[in-house]
Amino acid sequence: MTRQTQILIEAFQRPLPGEKAQLIMSPSVRFTGKVTPQPDKARESSVLIVLYLKDGVWHIPLMKRSVYKGAHSGQVSFPGGKTEEGDASYFATAIREAEEEIGIIGKDVAFIGELTSLYIPNSNFVVYPQVGVLPYEPKFKPDPREVDTLIEVPLAELTKPGNIRSFSRKINDILIEAPFFAYHNFEIWGATAMILSEFLQVLKINELNPLLHSYSDHNAPEYQ
Repeated sequence: MTRQTQILIEAFQRPLPGEKAQLIMSPSVRFTGKVTPQPDKARESSVLIVLYLKDGVWHIPLMKRSVYKGAHSGQVSFPGGKTEEGDASYFATAIREAEEEIGIIGKDVAFIGELTSLYIPNSNFVVYPQVGVLPYEPKFKPDPREVDTLIEVPLAELTKPGNIRSFSRKINDILIEAPFFAYHNFEIWGATAMILSEFLQVLKINELNPLLHSYSDHNAPEYQ
């Protein structure tokens, strides 16, 4: 285990910023569906935030989902999905889904920690975000049935003020205003943005800002 991985693990063992951090990137209206949410009957799911170095910079993979008949059709999201019988943990769920959707080698992902769970009213899921690290730059193999575009996002891009924007639009005749992370032509918003918001807050409050910059610029022993 690298020192960097150990520092991250220690950060996730401390109290999380939680809902307050999630709400920074929350849409003004979170439910735009037609079926009344039933939180007490919510299905469990997990998503994976997996970090890796590319060209000396820490990245995470996101994916623009294929168009289908569902609440999150065509949206940018983390790899992930619903918990299935036989999954040993939420991390196991996230790894299984990431293997299927983007083709990573799950056994190579080191578990870092778990972020605050988040209820998604449109799909009636509660999601348990998992964080891991790969010790190398992965060769992705996206499943075209589920993934329209694989998006490799440098963490530093998510903290640039100019890349945090907002939109106002109608969804199912409901006007919402939503902050989003802009990366190239992609809008990262909704639950994905809320999860990212807490993740970035974890890095900030634990003074892990070197993760947001070039590895070569912060190559002191404590980060190796």
